Amino acid sequence: MSRAEAQDDRAGESALTAPDPGVVTDPGVVAGPGVVAGRGAVRSPSPLWSLGLFRSELLTTFRRWRTLALLAVLAAVPILVGIAVKIETGDGSSLGGGGGGGAGGPAFISQISNNGLFLVFTALAATLPFFLPMAIGVVAGDAIAGESSAGTLRYLLVAPAGRSRLLLTKYATVITFCLAATLVVAVSALAVGALLFPVGDLITISGTRITYAEGLGRALLIALVVAASLVGIAALGLFVSTLTGSGIAAMATTVGLLITVQILDQIPQLDALQPYFFSHYWLSFADVMREPVYWDDLVKNLGLQALYAAVFGSAAWARFTTKDITA
Repeated sequence: MSRAEAQDDRAGESALTAPDPGVVTDPGVVAGPGVVAGRGAVRSPSPLWSLGLFRSELLTTFRRWRTLALLAVLAAVPILVGIAVKIETGDGSSLGGGGGGGAGGPAFISQISNNGLFLVFTALAATLPFFLPMAIGVVAGDAIAGESSAGTLRYLLVAPAGRSRLLLTKYATVITFCLAATLVVAVSALAVGALLFPVGDLITISGTRITYAEGLGRALLIALVVAASLVGIAALGLFVSTLTGSGIAAMATTVGLLITVQILDQIPQLDALQPYFFSHYWLSFADVMREPVYWDDLVKNLGLQALYAAVFGSAAWARFTTKDITA
């Protein structure tokens, strides 16, 4: 992120970043020309101030052209998949690959021509291995390192946020982006599926029939599960972001780690380690489309993501709270 872009992003936020009278800023952070903040706080920032900082971070993140471009690419994936399936089945033939594969992708894609709602499940299965986590890695990797490289991090800490509060706000912003990115894919797929294919009652992976309304409910649940599956990579990216002052380096490192883990997860000789990779249970969301829902792998996935969030979130906090911001 360039210095000019960062200054544009922070324009109009002086009310949030200006030091509050009577509140001491982060120790050792320059508060102005020739002024260094002290070490004894008179009072803590109010919860309303924290909500204001979170709102400010959301606006800053979602109005960047890079973020909008990522969301546009994610929205385009269901459109391309839907058009490809429509062309393939335009002569009335069925799409191949309809086995009961546990991965969910082939089993879902074979049903799109029968019910457009299956495009939601197919699009999420197609974007989850790379496109969605890559977008999260870019946003998370830039969270702290981007501010540091642009020279805006120290000014954020002049406000009575404190490093812990600022880091938590950054992580909450990344998690919000996880949910927004997932919903963009799901809503785009839902619209394209309804436009190009018939909709109605659908058949689950187990072979039972459910109503379209129940199918929509399961689609929403799957979207939430997919968003929750990304909190691990979000915490990892945030930790990497605290290790460097270059936003580009942090983003590249996070995406590189994502690709590396994905490759390692496909090597049979590493089957003993693979259940501990953050991506191992990502496609378990397909179990939501079973009757009854198979919860074992879903619970393992959510537990693993919580573990990654706790470990790398703590590591990011330990690094950021001791980092020399003025260097």
